[in-house]
Amino acid sequence: MFENVREDIARGARWHDVPAVRRLFGESGVRAAAVVLSGPLQAVLLYRAQAWLRVHRVPLLPNICHRLTMLAAAVSIGDYANIGPGLLMAHGNVVIDGHVRIGPLCSISPFVTVGLNTGGPDPSLTGPTIGRNVFIGTGAKVLGPITIGDNARIGANAVVMTDIPANCTAVGVPARVLEHDGPLGPAKGPGRQ
Repeated sequence: MFENVREDIARGARWHDVPAVRRLFGESGVRAAAVVLSGPLQAVLLYRAQAWLRVHRVPLLPNICHRLTMLAAAVSIGDYANIGPGLLMAHGNVVIDGHVRIGPLCSISPFVTVGLNTGGPDPSLTGPTIGRNVFIGTGAKVLGPITIGDNARIGANAVVMTDIPANCTAVGVPARVLEHDGPLGPAKGPGRQ
């Protein structure tokens, strides 16, 4: 768990890097500022505490952590979610529910839902499995027992209910895969070259 927390804080600090804080307080100051000032990073850290408390069968405190994630950034992460290290939520307003697996170094934009497909003739309690370095755009919905491959990109407002291969971009309602000449590779952003 603590390796995940270190990676979460490091990635959050790269995203919320403030040059004046770095100049005055150095790298540790940037990390502390990110933890104190970023509601979405606080939500991820509270999720880590919630998961640890559930594994160790501590009563009541996991529910309090879950409520605090909703207060910190309007983020709801269910009890059965399994999230790898380095999750970046830029702003919050995210719902992750059901038996969901999210790989390392994923980025989730605001107003995203990752969860169950409870409609139709065959509802499932299994949610998506999302690979590493996946970017999910603003307002996207990723629903049902599907797999999103490594380095995939989900466009804004896309509704994904089928598997998306690695190194692809999915857009539209329902989502369709766009073809590329070459693999996308890890997402580039602030602090990543």
